[in-house]
Amino acid sequence: MAAASIFFLEVISLGLVSRSPFESSRTYLVPTMSLSGPFKALSLHDRRIAVAIDFGTTYSGVAWAKVLDGHANLIDQWPLAGSHSTSKSSEKAPTEIVYDEDEPTEFKWGFQIPRDVDRHQWFKLDLDSKYSPTTALSKRYPPPNSLPSGDQHKAQQLTADYLGALKRHLLGILQSQLGQHQAQETPLQFILTVPAVWSDAAKEKTLQAAETAGLGQNAPILMISEPEAAATYALFRKELGGLSNGDTFVVCDAGGGTVDLISYTIEQLEPVLQVKEAAPGSGGLCGSTYLNRRFQEFLVSKLGQEEGFDDETVSDAMKKFEEEIKREYSPNVSNPNYWVPVPGLATNPRLGIRRNKLTLPPDDVREILKPVIDEVVQLVRKQIRSTKREVKAVLLVGGFGGSQYLLERLKETVTKTTVILQPGYGWSAVVRGALLRGLSDCDSQHAKVRLTSRVARKHIGVVCNIEFDETKHLMSQRYFQEFSGQWVTSAMSWFITKGDAIREDTLFTFPFRRHSLVSDGRPSEYKHIIYCDRTDRPAVVYSDEKVVELVRLHTTLDDLPSNALEMEMGDDDELYYIFRFSIEVTYQSGSTKYELLHKGKRYKAVTAEYV
Repeated sequence: MAAASIFFLEVISLGLVSRSPFESSRTYLVPTMSLSGPFKALSLHDRRIAVAIDFGTTYSGVAWAKVLDGHANLIDQWPLAGSHSTSKSSEKAPTEIVYDEDEPTEFKWGFQIPRDVDRHQWFKLDLDSKYSPTTALSKRYPPPNSLPSGDQHKAQQLTADYLGALKRHLLGILQSQLGQHQAQETPLQFILTVPAVWSDAAKEKTLQAAETAGLGQNAPILMISEPEAAATYALFRKELGGLSNGDTFVVCDAGGGTVDLISYTIEQLEPVLQVKEAAPGSGGLCGSTYLNRRFQEFLVSKLGQEEGFDDETVSDAMKKFEEEIKREYSPNVSNPNYWVPVPGLATNPRLGIRRNKLTLPPDDVREILKPVIDEVVQLVRKQIRSTKREVKAVLLVGGFGGSQYLLERLKETVTKTTVILQPGYGWSAVVRGALLRGLSDCDSQHAKVRLTSRVARKHIGVVCNIEFDETKHLMSQRYFQEFSGQWVTSAMSWFITKGDAIREDTLFTFPFRRHSLVSDGRPSEYKHIIYCDRTDRPAVVYSDEKVVELVRLHTTLDDLPSNALEMEMGDDDELYYIFRFSIEVTYQSGSTKYELLHKGKRYKAVTAEYV
């Protein structure tokens, strides 16, 4: 049979044309020539596909592109309950899971879950203990995880199962486009987003869950902070085109559970746009889900005692509030009233119910929204102040970032010289930007935006024995070291102080010397503790209750040469093992890498245990 007569059913995109390289992945089956010939001829390196996942508190998104051409695709079709086809159209899928009671390893996710079924929600926040309820909002409205979490359904397992479901859905789409064989052979480079203000422990838990889900099979998983990803896409789209070298702007990534803020200063416009962080990032638990929780509280308080009020009443009213009212509400709109459906309730003029509809006066809507909006506004104002310079623009992204009320409140609050921008692509800006970042890491030809440095969010250092200096140290803290024959003190040695500019991919090298008595036996492992201080005070000399463990590094000697340990006679005439080495640390957007350096050679003999 002639080659021209061989056809496959290929999924093609028929999205609207726009300035963005992203296109909808809405699927239509049409006959097309097989792609396997020319694609198969490429090397595995050239065949790579970059995949970005915006793992969100309430919704998650996926985008992918071949590294060869950089053409990006945003997945916007998702499976529904009882269907294996992609038939629900949305830029994102709900970050929700419900397990089968009879088969614990089976579960439904995203849009597959029926509306009236209890499910695991907000489990992303359980990855970071920092997000324990501490604000007024988070104390009053705890995460709505309505199912009890047994040992098998902890946050990491929930995250791994959900990310695994996203990967399987992606593979189904790739198989439709490339054919099953080519899709299975194509290496995937995953890029995963995390909140900028998350702890290193939370990032590590997320990474471990992603690896459990199989995201790191072909290459190490790249991690990027959510607001940094959003800023990357906004800069790529030239939405901030009015800015010049030296100008500063703030990105407010307002999502369902969290609000993340970060600020940047433009260093260079051409040929590659370069920016640097202008101040440490900030954030809080005041996402749009708190608007939903307040509205639900309002409904129950107002209608909970009425005959016919049930879960269906709440569900239908919440849907209208979620999809329309909280997004569109504005005190400047002339429409005097809003309404939500309340099926099952009788007409009651006193309560504002007529023909199964509840009228919501604008004052009621404002009181529902105001406490949450106020917290976001305060975070933005605080971030602007932290830059200590004029801020030319605030970019609102994320689903909550599309709120009309939030836009108007910020315009009222910030100075007239600060422009508030609300791009139409805000809900998917994070996943789009993460994909751009992944493509640039895979191939420099795709680098359009570069972050040159970040601002340290905390002091980072170690406790070490330092020769005692009476002009710097406390007499009560000195002691005599037998090995060296000197008076020493255990004090902090800070290698990064809060506010320092950390260059992208810069190696920090920290030399160590450990000694132990030969009579105590040959050591096989060393433990090193890195500490941090998140307060705004200057770096302290001695550790106190505000200096806490950040990470415990374990160094094993099994992979090192047999002569890695040297022997020296101490000042006390005792024989000691001496181990001289360095630990190299690379601080990246969403992760930290540790390596051991011994006599000029690098070893992967360091494991990190985050606290």
